[in-house]
Amino acid sequence: MESSAKSPALVMRVMKYAFVVSAFFFIFVAIKIPVQPGPPVSQQFQFAIAFMGFMSIVAGVFVPQLISQVAERTARNNSAEAQLQRWMTKGILRLAFFEACVLFGLVVHFLHGSVWLVELLMGAGIAAELLWNPGEPPGAENAQG
Repeated sequence: MESSAKSPALVMRVMKYAFVVSAFFFIFVAIKIPVQPGPPVSQQFQFAIAFMGFMSIVAGVFVPQLISQVAERTARNNSAEAQLQRWMTKGILRLAFFEACVLFGLVVHFLHGSVWLVELLMGAGIAAELLWNPGEPPGAENAQG
């Protein structure tokens, strides 16, 4: 029984680091693919994209929890399996929101944006992924005791 509770936690840890590796892959793409010559995009547009990137980090912190609370209130099935599915869904959503910040950085790069803004967006996305901790899956405390 103990291994069944640790398996989702292991899967979530592997997914977390897979998202971090993919973020570094996007940095590699930004370095290796040359940007076509052209005029840079306006500062206002760059900051609008950066704002969306940072809002995706904020959404990654709050939106999955809100969705989970609504699902728990309306759920007819509150079994251990349903709770585990909600826990996995929250984790995947958070990682996707954090990765979106990295992708917004890539967009700014290809629009000839400021290098510091690209680095800030990509760094913030990777930092959010690394700092986030999925916690213990539901039922882990029962499996240990």
